[in-house]
Amino acid sequence: MKWKTLSREQVFKMAFVTLDKEVCELPDGRIMPAYYVLHFPNWVNVVALDTEGNFLLIKQYRHGSKEIHWEVPGGGAYKNEDPKLSALRELREETGYNSQNVHFVSEHFPNPALQDNKVYTYLALDCEYEGPPELDPYEELELVKVPRADVEKMLDQNVFDHTVCLASLYQGLRYLDQLNR
Repeated sequence: MKWKTLSREQVFKMAFVTLDKEVCELPDGRIMPAYYVLHFPNWVNVVALDTEGNFLLIKQYRHGSKEIHWEVPGGGAYKNEDPKLSALRELREETGYNSQNVHFVSEHFPNPALQDNKVYTYLALDCEYEGPPELDPYEELELVKVPRADVEKMLDQNVFDHTVCLASLYQGLRYLDQLNR
């Protein structure tokens, strides 16, 4: 069922994203003359709880949607960096918290039809504050501590609308419930 890539041409490259045009042969021999694939770095998301059991959530403006979104801490994974280390780095940079109790939850593709990158989700428990966040130069966000019952209500009310964060949050909650059995 896999397609065979016959040729690839990079048509756009900027900062952390590239766009390739591929000519592909389908299993039945048909030729797809132009299929476009976006290449982004891998991403990490952290479902983080402090020592009191509050979720460490982020409110952040996203210019693509031009709206403020509720998210879990996360960001780009450096090339050749262990995703767990990327997750801990992003947790510390965005929240000022760290954890010695980190669990791998899942990896998934955010949009496999058009992108080749993965999202790695981690659950960080017993997070402790280590100092002020170290945000990127153009990053602005608000850290909000939310009890689990309120996170559940927010899920029911569709407050979380960033799909990749939503998937990680659901997976993290499921993993947390399995740990607590």
